[in-house]
Amino acid sequence: MRGVKDVVAERAIGLDGAASVLAWDELVMSYGEDCQGDRGQGASRAITFHLTHLWGRPMLDVDIVSHCNLGCRCCCHFSPVTEARFLTLDEYARELGLLAQVKGAADYFESINLMGGEPLLHPELAGFVRLTHELLPATRTRVCSNGLLVREVADDVWDAMRAAGVCLYLTPYPIGIDYQGLVTYAGDRGVRAEVSNGLAVGEGGTPYFLSTPLDEHGGHDVTQAFMECPLGGVSLQLVGGRLFPCNRGALFETLNERFGTSFAHESEDYLELAFVSDVDEIADFRRTPKPMCRYCAYERTVRVEWGRSTGEPSEWIVVSSSVSSATR
Repeated sequence: MRGVKDVVAERAIGLDGAASVLAWDELVMSYGEDCQGDRGQGASRAITFHLTHLWGRPMLDVDIVSHCNLGCRCCCHFSPVTEARFLTLDEYARELGLLAQVKGAADYFESINLMGGEPLLHPELAGFVRLTHELLPATRTRVCSNGLLVREVADDVWDAMRAAGVCLYLTPYPIGIDYQGLVTYAGDRGVRAEVSNGLAVGEGGTPYFLSTPLDEHGGHDVTQAFMECPLGGVSLQLVGGRLFPCNRGALFETLNERFGTSFAHESEDYLELAFVSDVDEIADFRRTPKPMCRYCAYERTVRVEWGRSTGEPSEWIVVSSSVSSATR
């Protein structure tokens, strides 16, 4: 991958402000619903969106719950096909503690996103909120939820979110929820809530999102795959004391366990936080394509209508004879 970092940097020159003009829903809708036609518009817009954000502040995603109570089709955290697991407070304290010791980390991230899965399922959510604020008080914390359980949140969670200035970040799925009503409900409890633009809305109100399948055989151009990935290096994932440039790449093992695939990491795919001393190392890491980018079949990126997952392998991977549906 010689010269890759320079290529990425060169493509980013002159893009300042472009992402603010190119909205997320515009990017999603620029792709077709199949990968047979001209993909130039979607690809070029993805590159513009990605490289503009890549030179801004990154976000940090932490899956405190692996499973979910909604189960979206093609979920990029693989929640519909993962075993139910809760991150423990001790695990989180070790991982976030490593990050907090990195020089410059206090205000490096635009936000720390407690998510999953569905984070409101975690019985110790209040502890995660308090610990995040304790270790990185200058960084905004968001609890990212589908909204189904908001009205069941315990008082101690509201108290912790209010004390830490946490934002309840809601993705508006078409499931009959009054999300603006939830914003008011949270506000009445002293907690700011926002409704995200995670789904694009097409004609007739049809909700869409982007989906790029993974190909276990690899062989895809890592530079092009990285540049066309809207959130690669923009939303980092913290797993087991390691920083990964994206959530799907961080969670390969879920697919291997569920479908018998053989996705594998190389040492260049992540940063061991125990050996990181300065955020400049994180900046260099996240702006460079990784060996695992070879698995991203970016040529097959499409917009997908939102729906519930059936658990089929084809929701996440390029299906071949080596992929088992029987393991579902």
